[in-house]
Amino acid sequence: MPTGRVIPLTVEGVLAAMNELKLAGTPREQGKASTLELPWRLLLAVEDKARCRHPRRPATSDAGVTALWHTRVLAPSSPAYSAVFPFASLPLETPFSDSTPLADGVKKIAALGHDHPGTPVAVDTLLLSACGAWFSGSVSYPDLEWTHRVVMGRDVYVRLLQRGVLFPFGNEASTVEVTERKFDPVTGVAGLHRTLTLVVTQPVLDYGIEQRHEREFPFHRVAIEPVLVTPLDRPASSARAHWLTRDGRPVMFTVHASSAGDVVPLRLPLIFAEKGTDVGDLNALYAQGGPREDAEVAPGPPTAVVDRAVPLVLRRRADKVVEAVERTEQHVRTLTLAATRIGSGTAFHPRIAGLEVLLPAVQQLLGQHATIRATLAREVADAAGSVSPPDVLLELPDKVPVNFAAARAAVAAAPSMAVDRIHRELGPTVANLPTDPAKLFDRGAKLLGVVPLVDIIGQVTERPTIIWSRTPTPRATLHWTESLTREKGPFKPLADCRVTLDVQTELVGGQPRTTTDGTVTNFAIGIPSPQEDKYLVKLGFTALKFHAESGELPKTTLVISSARLGQQLKFVQKLSNYLPGIGGKAPTVDVGSREVRVRYALAVSPPPQLGVFVLQNLLLQAGITLSLGDDPVTVDFSFGTRDRPFLVTVMGFGGGGYLELGIRAGGDDSGLERFVGGIEFGAAVAMDFGVARGEVHVFGGVVFTKRGSTIEIAGYLRIGGSVRVLGLISVSVELTISLTFVEPNVLRGKARLVIAVDLTFWSTSVEITCEKTFTGSDQAVAPHDTAALTAANPSSVQHAWGPVGSSFPWHTYCKAFTRE
Repeated sequence: MPTGRVIPLTVEGVLAAMNELKLAGTPREQGKASTLELPWRLLLAVEDKARCRHPRRPATSDAGVTALWHTRVLAPSSPAYSAVFPFASLPLETPFSDSTPLADGVKKIAALGHDHPGTPVAVDTLLLSACGAWFSGSVSYPDLEWTHRVVMGRDVYVRLLQRGVLFPFGNEASTVEVTERKFDPVTGVAGLHRTLTLVVTQPVLDYGIEQRHEREFPFHRVAIEPVLVTPLDRPASSARAHWLTRDGRPVMFTVHASSAGDVVPLRLPLIFAEKGTDVGDLNALYAQGGPREDAEVAPGPPTAVVDRAVPLVLRRRADKVVEAVERTEQHVRTLTLAATRIGSGTAFHPRIAGLEVLLPAVQQLLGQHATIRATLAREVADAAGSVSPPDVLLELPDKVPVNFAAARAAVAAAPSMAVDRIHRELGPTVANLPTDPAKLFDRGAKLLGVVPLVDIIGQVTERPTIIWSRTPTPRATLHWTESLTREKGPFKPLADCRVTLDVQTELVGGQPRTTTDGTVTNFAIGIPSPQEDKYLVKLGFTALKFHAESGELPKTTLVISSARLGQQLKFVQKLSNYLPGIGGKAPTVDVGSREVRVRYALAVSPPPQLGVFVLQNLLLQAGITLSLGDDPVTVDFSFGTRDRPFLVTVMGFGGGGYLELGIRAGGDDSGLERFVGGIEFGAAVAMDFGVARGEVHVFGGVVFTKRGSTIEIAGYLRIGGSVRVLGLISVSVELTISLTFVEPNVLRGKARLVIAVDLTFWSTSVEITCEKTFTGSDQAVAPHDTAALTAANPSSVQHAWGPVGSSFPWHTYCKAFTRE
């Protein structure tokens, strides 16, 4: 007001002065310039030198109606209404403020007006009266738009648009809150009706894949739907971020995440956040999860069900096409998200906070169906900018035991591990592979069902690999190989001894087909021990292979490089020289429910000579029995059989024989399990001169029999003859001699001579018996062999002799090998 200006203190004087004087719009401080509280608790400044225009006298119509006095606030130099500038707000009174159209939006508008003093609120109407103001204006700030209409101090229309982003993906969106006063003709009340709407202004968002933070989210594009959601629940006052809910329940969005040509739909609730909200606060809010219907459900971030293979590492080709890096796909059951701060500001990028994955290779190989918690490996992000893909894809917070007990061949087994990561090449593996076999193998994992692998592996150096492939058919492959360096039990490793296990399963025509190959190379089996002075039999193997396919008989191939019998079987040592030749012959395979028996047969030619014995028609058989469980391997040999004995010739005498050995490797009864054999020979001569006739015979043999843990060895010799003259006089002589081991160094002999005379009406016989025991030196049998030989059961010798008397059961048998 100019100095010296006098204003009459009358209604007309004051109103005239208001028309003539200019309004002070600066400084924009309460009490220092013209200030309007419009709407409630929001302080507005008018343009500097704005004007008021109003009548100085009451205006009465012809009908006698007097108008409510009001003044228009106009711009300084135009008939338009003056713009206004929000600059502050008065303290809000709760809970009343929550029911007003702007609520705490008053503070936001005041703060934005203060920060943007040059951005005015465009005004269409600005009238002041004693009954309230008429106001219509709108303003657009970078992150907020405000439109407000007031009639006589009553809010009739308010629109507040808040710009922000959808967390955790970062798509731009806006919430539009519209409050309107509507007249209800039924109640006659003109109440405020509020509607909150979400508009996704950036439904499609593309991401890079080269930067470190971009590697933490294996998708290069997301598309969100729906793009318009209404109505929504009003968020709490002063909340810069809030879950989008309707009737207290989270609104579910479908997020189409693109990854190398594939689109993965994710169903998730989202958070609307004002721009500039701290990323840490957003992650904390997201980690708590949205409103839950069940109060007993523990808080946690939303989980999106994926249930499909997702590539975890992407790359962009020269033609800008995004493709998956080889062997980086994993079957993701579910995933949870969070965000990574970009730089030091408030910008963020989505990232995978956690996953639940399935291991289809382990599932198909071993039948383990558990869902496994995992996180994206640090190496995935660290490999940003490198031409080499990361080796480790996932880390497992909880170590997952992978038991390979189900993936065993009859000759080998793989180590079980508590895996803690998923490797691109190796599959499920462990970061620091324990070198101690005891930490990887249980005692049930045995080689040949005999020797625990933990005892014969000196140091674990190789990881099992489990690879999953979906083309051309779903296929899981397990491969493991390791050097065997320790001698244990009957097993002795030779140079470059290795065990290898390969298991492959694939779906063919919707049905699983499994192929199993187990191989052990360059080793020896000595039973019961491979040491030189302890084995009964010692076999050297160049390779032992087991192959099995679903629906087919297993195939076992063995290549024997050497075969030796120990001192206890020294008398058949020469026969063992023929054993190595049988491994290359076609085997006979007998598959049972719990074992696989492989048999080889070889006809030996030319006839071998064993001491004083010459053997003919010798059929050599050898076999190995592999357990499909954990039973020890057994090896058996036969040199002839009871049904098909070999022919034996001893200095003109003929006969037959057989020898069968069964040896068990491992277990409490490791060693010689079965031992049966015998060599029998004889000769007989008969003559008839008419008036007299006679015969002379000689029979002998050796019988071997294993009874329990002992072996019985017995030999016998029968010499006799008879003469009969004119059918009236007959004389017979029979000498029987038997030798039996009673103790390891004791040989007991028994001789019996029977003379019988028959003179038609008179006959008599004389029997003379003699027994003799021979004791050998202490070195006759090694001390460790003493338990192997004990006294023979007399019944076995008697069975070999046949009945004593005039009947000779051997006579017919021996004629097959002698001439009369």
